[in-house]
Amino acid sequence: MRKILVSLSIVAVSALALFFFAPANALQYVDPIAMLIVGGGTVLVTVLRSGITPFVESLRTITRRSHDRLARTEALAQSFGEMSLITRRSGPLALEHHKVDEPFLAQGLARFVDGADETRLQSYLERELSRLDEHHHAQIDCWQGWIDHAPAMGLIGTLIGLVGVLGNMSDPHAIGPALGLALLTTLYGALLANLVGVPVLARLQRRLCDEREYQQQIADGLCVLARGGTSRQFREALQPHLIHSPVLKLVGHG
Repeated sequence: MRKILVSLSIVAVSALALFFFAPANALQYVDPIAMLIVGGGTVLVTVLRSGITPFVESLRTITRRSHDRLARTEALAQSFGEMSLITRRSGPLALEHHKVDEPFLAQGLARFVDGADETRLQSYLERELSRLDEHHHAQIDCWQGWIDHAPAMGLIGTLIGLVGVLGNMSDPHAIGPALGLALLTTLYGALLANLVGVPVLARLQRRLCDEREYQQQIADGLCVLARGGTSRQFREALQPHLIHSPVLKLVGHG
């Protein structure tokens, strides 16, 4: 959340700098009322439609520090190798106090320690992955809704501005601001949808895809652990694209 607040602060300071120091011809594109209608309306409708929790979680996802996928997978394979060695030496109960940082891994490991066999463990992991897919879909749905709502809020602002134009036909000084509101809200809606919503959605989808793949690797590793797999089997399960087939060398007779 700290990164989100910093980003919002930067945007606010930039907007104020633009308002006070931009040339006069640039200030005609700045309208606080239009910003409030489109920006506030887009956020409000998105939250009402999808819920505050998925929206906040999506912001945390896109601002979270990215991980090196290969390094993280290698570390996971090494961790499973260590747990497999402990299990073969002292049994599953020896993992009861084994520290892991990933909550999903910790929950699956707890069930393995409690005596769940591979079938029951796999059933539990599939349920948890399905629940994770639902959370991810809810986050993606927020920003797909954002892309749809922003132009709609712009259209609402346009209609409000046109009503102001028609209601002040006898006052030429009031027509300009009302017409400006009508046009700027359309502009702001298009900008919010295409310059904010589309890039954020793409980044969010990449992050969630990586996270889903990592959780699937954890599930595969736990299943291998439950059937007493070796270090090579862990690497084959977690990094199948890095496993090379053994090379058959023919030794000729002299």
